[in-house]
Amino acid sequence: MKTITPIIGISKIIDPYQTIICGFDGVLSKGEDLLPDALKALKGAKERQKDVIIFSNSFLRVWQMAEQFEKAEFDLHNLKAMITAGEILHYKLKNSQVLGKKYYNLGGTCSLSVFSSLPYVQTKELSEADFVYIGDIHPQKLTADAYEKELQTAVAMHLPLVCVGTDIASHLNGNVTLSAGGVAEQYAVMGGHIMTVSKTDNDMLSYVRECITPKQKILFIGDGYASDMKAASLLGCDMLLVAKGVHMHALGEGYIPDVQKARDLAVAYNLYPDYLISELRF
Repeated sequence: MKTITPIIGISKIIDPYQTIICGFDGVLSKGEDLLPDALKALKGAKERQKDVIIFSNSFLRVWQMAEQFEKAEFDLHNLKAMITAGEILHYKLKNSQVLGKKYYNLGGTCSLSVFSSLPYVQTKELSEADFVYIGDIHPQKLTADAYEKELQTAVAMHLPLVCVGTDIASHLNGNVTLSAGGVAEQYAVMGGHIMTVSKTDNDMLSYVRECITPKQKILFIGDGYASDMKAASLLGCDMLLVAKGVHMHALGEGYIPDVQKARDLAVAYNLYPDYLISELRF
């Protein structure tokens, strides 16, 4: 079994790497605001002449994510690229010929920018829809069970479900909460057809590969095994897992992360990070 090394900050380990790929939710943001220590870590990596790529399952379009960095007074020149599931889905929807043009939104309204400037129409009635969509969780439907009735109807109508990201949970304002991928997973279990855009998809991974110089040594920073560590494995990167993210209840909330608990999860997922950190800092 590969050794998982706990670290306090990334400054001691990043010198051998030419590129840093970093997740967004659970790593740079755990709610509305970006984390100052995490942003300092990205700045520190840039000062060490590293290429920094943001790679996220977020429903945010790239321009929306850029606004968040600018709000935090973070110089976007510190980043080589930003790649989001929301931006990739927008591109796919722009070029899709198979879904139809009427959608029923299962979730909240924050993720509807994926349809901006595109000829799609949101319907109020599920019976009028060509497909169903979820990108963020509805503020009044915080559990998977709350979507069951609508999902059952959509299954009976043979409607595809389009979902941004495959994360079943996310770290939001100190809590681990249901994410859009959890609803999509439930739909698939019920027999429905799902269409997801995720950082583990070849389509998204190809965008990252275009930003990387061949044969570079890469460090992938993320907070989830199923998405981040899997994507890192597919890219052939070394992995740094942020403990105080989506796995916070399993890994503990101490300043020094629990390596044994991380190892137990690694065995369960068959994905083994190289490093473990409580929160991203330089």
